[in-house]
Amino acid sequence: MKFIHTADWHLGKLFYGNYLTEEQEWLLEHQFIPLVDEEKPDVILLSGDVYDRSVPPAEAVDLFNHVISEICGRRHIPMVVISGNHDSAERLSFASDLLRAQGLYMCGELMSTTQPVVLSDPWGEVYFVPLPYADPGVIRHLLQDDSIHTHEEAQRAFSAWQLQGVPEGKRKVALAHAYVAGGTSSDSERPLDIGGTEQISADIFAPYNYTALGHLHGPQKVGSEVIRYSGSLLKYSFSEASQKKGVIVGEIDKEGQVTCRFEPLKARHDVRIISGTFDELMKGEGDGLDDFIRADLTDEGPVIDAMSRLRSVYPNIMMLTTSRLTRDDSGERNFSLHNKISSLDMVETFMKEFRQREMTAEERKYMAGIIKDVEVGQ
Repeated sequence: MKFIHTADWHLGKLFYGNYLTEEQEWLLEHQFIPLVDEEKPDVILLSGDVYDRSVPPAEAVDLFNHVISEICGRRHIPMVVISGNHDSAERLSFASDLLRAQGLYMCGELMSTTQPVVLSDPWGEVYFVPLPYADPGVIRHLLQDDSIHTHEEAQRAFSAWQLQGVPEGKRKVALAHAYVAGGTSSDSERPLDIGGTEQISADIFAPYNYTALGHLHGPQKVGSEVIRYSGSLLKYSFSEASQKKGVIVGEIDKEGQVTCRFEPLKARHDVRIISGTFDELMKGEGDGLDDFIRADLTDEGPVIDAMSRLRSVYPNIMMLTTSRLTRDDSGERNFSLHNKISSLDMVETFMKEFRQREMTAEERKYMAGIIKDVEVGQ
């Protein structure tokens, strides 16, 4: 049985004040659906964070409706979807009984929508076990188990409870939205909890032939070749600028062995970090001038109105940083309170700390003249 594993679409995402819905629509229409047509999977797995927030904008809902209509309606490919920490489990579960008849399995609300999804291939049944995101307290109430307090305890208990509905020896695939220990996070992910208690152990998923994970936005495997994050649909922060985005295409054979590969998807506009002096960046060399840009200026001095001027070259510039404003050190400074320090000495000390070099003779002469004019004026 062939599957496509994807996650973290975050439809309706705001990126520095701009909705990315059109970018998401382009990628799904021109990259994802053509890949589905090329690969012809038996099922598509979407492991949470369909939307970026629990009450998504109407355009995001319309986009998801269009995609599932294309996949389940026109192509008759089953799709299993779980809710993530950004989704509303209850809203995502709306009309789930009706949609199951159309091959769309929306698994969010724990009490009514999370029974295993059973699909068949020439070698028999494959059980897809949904483990949507839920706070430990919700699972504690569901299982009536007062010993559940952490995400680790909740996920382990919920998985064991779900596996009771899977016959012994059957092939099984988990869909989970969680932070598995050993994974690498990005800036755009909302923490599941405080103080590291959100992380869970990879061995929770040992009983499964494959685990399709969501939540972490970088594609990666954790603990095993068959416990994987597909990563997010697009780059949703500049910390993801170097990441590749795409989906995982996998196949599970008669014996339950899984082989999988990462298939990249190319966005209409990339998310990039460019670095250099203001004059260098204003030359606008290379392709992708309309990508989503963070510009890191290396100028020693201030640049007046840099953002608006750079926008004339990079229309989608989102962020501007300058290396001269920040510096890693203890902040400690040593001055002798017994020695008299001249105004010029203080300026020299400041400039050395600020620019990490001594003032030139010309700069010192120029500054001495300014100080003299000020002191005479007093």
